[in-house]
Amino acid sequence: MSTQHLFCFTMAFLATICHGSVQKGEPKLYFLQPERVAELKQAYRNTSLEKTPAFSLAVKIIAEADKVIGHGIYTIATNPEKIRIIRGNDPHDYFSLAPYFWPDPLKPDGLPYIHKDGVRNPEKDRVSDGAELSRMVSAVRYLAIAYYVTGDEKYAAAASRFLRGFFLDPKTRMNPNMEHAQAILGVNSGRGSGMIDVFCLSYLPDCITLISQSPSWTEEDKHEMIAWWRDYAIWLQNSPKGKDENKNPNNHGFYYDLQLSCVLIGSGNPEAAKNHLLGQLNKRLDSQITPSGEMPREEARPTSWHYFNYAVTGICYVGVVANSLGVDIWKNVAPDGSGSIKKAMLFLIPYIDHPKEWRFSEIAEFSPVKCRGWLGIASAVYDDPSIHEAQKKYAPMEKLPLQDWILIPGSR
Repeated sequence: MSTQHLFCFTMAFLATICHGSVQKGEPKLYFLQPERVAELKQAYRNTSLEKTPAFSLAVKIIAEADKVIGHGIYTIATNPEKIRIIRGNDPHDYFSLAPYFWPDPLKPDGLPYIHKDGVRNPEKDRVSDGAELSRMVSAVRYLAIAYYVTGDEKYAAAASRFLRGFFLDPKTRMNPNMEHAQAILGVNSGRGSGMIDVFCLSYLPDCITLISQSPSWTEEDKHEMIAWWRDYAIWLQNSPKGKDENKNPNNHGFYYDLQLSCVLIGSGNPEAAKNHLLGQLNKRLDSQITPSGEMPREEARPTSWHYFNYAVTGICYVGVVANSLGVDIWKNVAPDGSGSIKKAMLFLIPYIDHPKEWRFSEIAEFSPVKCRGWLGIASAVYDDPSIHEAQKKYAPMEKLPLQDWILIPGSR
């Protein structure tokens, strides 16, 4: 039996044994897809499924969880490079540099930094807090899923320790704001567009749900974490930088919607998340996707292939959350034909195999990997042969990384 046939058989089998458990007695998830999480648990605990891709992925998740379980807490509060640059500011505030700004070679101190769109300054990765935050999210994601799959308390205990250290402990916590994200040295101390740095926080409310029955994640932890999400949601919605990002007319707007909706869910207010998405998503889609499926604001970038795919990925991510809240964007289309996410996907697909025909600027690598984040979701949502063929070729389910696989809806 081929790998593809084995996978299809496994999916059909798991659909029959998981469907009821997803509906009854399983945690309520919004970004992580409950069918996927249940599939991992069923595959790991059922010896007849040991040769399936889901079992292999479950084993990998547990192995990764074992690697991080003894790690010290993750914190942004002791970043020495940040402390050197932002003297006088609170080290508990997230800090990063704008990625496409560089020291001015004509100035002795390099200030103010100058813009080189599409050319990433490696200094950002060296001095910013983003890498530490991403490591924490990755660790908690592996640990929370490992706990849910195995029931082993050690994984929940480690996830709780990391969450407590990063968000709750006064000595090591991150403040619930992004005031100093993507700063341009010599120009400003942060920008609204810096919020996109931390969209991976969107995974955490569901991860916390997966460990919510563990004694390691205490009632005090739950209340304090909800308060952190609530404070961050207030900042996202009411601060000048948060309002700026909400108005951002390109891919940033979709990632803002993703992050805010998940933060509101984490704060215990999914209805507010739903209302925000109802008020924003269709308008964003209609204003950014043309009747032909193009996205002009992304096509204008020097790295247009990257940003077009990044935008479609962000739309799919927030579309998954929206669908979990009862908001369907997959069929959206304005009277003039604009706003269709499916059209944007079908516009991109022919160029995956024919990069030389892409008529827009792309100064970085033209890679099919850029499509991986959205192809799996698209194939689950749309019964379209072009999408299915591209997904099988460039984003086969059995080869997707966890962060992509876990977001794919379980049925069309």
